[in-house]
Amino acid sequence: MSLPGTATRRPVAVAMLFLAILLLGAISYVRLPIDLLPDVSYPRLVIYTSYPDVAPAEIERLVSERVESEAAAVPGVERVTSVSREGVSLVTLQFAWGSDMDFAMLNVRERMDNLREALPESATRPRILRVDPESEPIMAISVTSGGDLWNTKELAETVFRRRLEQLDGVAQAAVSGGLDREIQVEVNPRLMEAYGLTLAQVGEALDRANVSAPGGTIRQGRYRYPLRTVGEFQTVEEIGDVVLARQAQGGVGGAGAPGGGEEDAAFRLIRLRDVATVVDGYAERETIAEYNGAEAVGVLVFKESGANTVGVARAVDDVLEQLRVEYPDVELVVATSQADFISEAISNVVSALVMGGILAFLVLFLFLRDSRYPFAIAAAIPISVVATFALMEAFGVSLNIMSLGGLALGVGMLVDNSIVVLENIFRHREEGMDGVLAAARGAEEVQGAITASTLTTISVFGPIIYVEGVAGELFADLSLAVAF
Repeated sequence: MSLPGTATRRPVAVAMLFLAILLLGAISYVRLPIDLLPDVSYPRLVIYTSYPDVAPAEIERLVSERVESEAAAVPGVERVTSVSREGVSLVTLQFAWGSDMDFAMLNVRERMDNLREALPESATRPRILRVDPESEPIMAISVTSGGDLWNTKELAETVFRRRLEQLDGVAQAAVSGGLDREIQVEVNPRLMEAYGLTLAQVGEALDRANVSAPGGTIRQGRYRYPLRTVGEFQTVEEIGDVVLARQAQGGVGGAGAPGGGEEDAAFRLIRLRDVATVVDGYAERETIAEYNGAEAVGVLVFKESGANTVGVARAVDDVLEQLRVEYPDVELVVATSQADFISEAISNVVSALVMGGILAFLVLFLFLRDSRYPFAIAAAIPISVVATFALMEAFGVSLNIMSLGGLALGVGMLVDNSIVVLENIFRHREEGMDGVLAAARGAEEVQGAITASTLTTISVFGPIIYVEGVAGELFADLSLAVAF
């Protein structure tokens, strides 16, 4: 009993089967992530260690070589390279393609924790950085207001960033540009010398005066309450009142010394304001954000791995609309967004796919001179595409340029097979055979040929998934989409 014969004798069962396939495909389509390119995860980790104010030779001997020897023992590492610069050590670990990078990162972190005691005390803890194209921000938002840059950045840090990071799919919202507040102590060298003080004494005095530490516990009934000793600065003026030293009245810096301080019977208190000026200013700027030629504060939005870029961007846009209503004096503008480019690129591919189907329909209509047959093929195209969505979700393939290109190729080959079957059915119909019998007979005669042709196509595209490197990561989605 052949498949075409069974299908023509059981039209209701076949219709129910295809309705179930369409339902599964439609559900999968809604859940499929949309991105520009497939998820390309480079099997590479970078270990960053800072050792300030140390020459490259010492960095290599004291940091890089030790990190290299420890990292080389991590399972799966194929190559280890390092770059030693002034104050910085960068060790790069190359893994085999297909390695589980999350597991590899845990192994490397465990090794670096064991190495911490062997590194110099002033060296920072090794940081493990992952080389990932998805680490790029998907959106850049410009924040401007009538106030100064410091207030604008403070608002972006305390309100906008937190609101965006609460969204599903948003991994981080980083604020760049603007001004950072910094309390600067500008010491007068001449006054320091006159009072016999050093910079080390000033630093130690500030550290002692700005302390918050545990203060034990007290017990009241059956409850025990923790105590804290709060000694942190609350205002800028308090910094100037810090006592640096006590000097005898007859010593250096007596009553006639500049910047006179408080006096008692035997000693004179030398305070910070006597030898320095405390300025409530801004830190040295490392980043500047501009939009349309005017300085602004930037908010960079990063998505979680595997999240739908277009969906995350839409959720961010909704939050920005709410913030514009709540803060009418602040102008929030989306400077760049990957979602717009992705939507436009995918829309172009979909348009090309639809246009190809329409052209195939017109060509068939011109050759067969009967609209029923082209409509039969036109019905097979969307059913096959929707069914492919279910398999794409099962195998973790996203909707991107490569997978949609595979769909376009698959549709073209599907039309070729459909034309072969339809032409044979058309020949039997012209010989006077009944329509249902002609459909079954015509499909039976060529089912071996089109099956072999389809398997040949799959055998050509299937092995692409075993290609290693960036090419394999990119074209795997295309080959799977064609096969599905």
